[in-house]
Amino acid sequence: MSRNNDPIKLGIVGVGKIVRDQHLPALAKDQAYRLVAAASRHGKVEDIPNFPTIEAMLDAVPELEAVSLCMPPQFRYDAARTALEAKKHVFLEKPPGATVSEVEDLKA
Repeated sequence: MSRNNDPIKLGIVGVGKIVRDQHLPALAKDQAYRLVAAASRHGKVEDIPNFPTIEAMLDAVPELEAVSLCMPPQFRYDAARTALEAKKHVFLEKPPGATVSEVEDLKA
């Protein structure tokens, strides 16, 4: 929940099997989050706006408070950097990056 007890407005990046089978059902049960947008080149989430890139999603949905990056490790760094530069909180799956130096850079 956000500071005012409203659900955190979340965008998800990468809509594959694990997102459909695990993340979406978990988010649907958790009142602390409200999924408001998705970005994926291949998958779609019903009933919310979908975008081809994280940049398009961030531009179109500025009220997003956080993004969950559900993509292979080699793509996470650039997406995380984009979200952080847009002042969004970032959720990363494990491993959080392709290299330790990528993860260290995101911490800074």
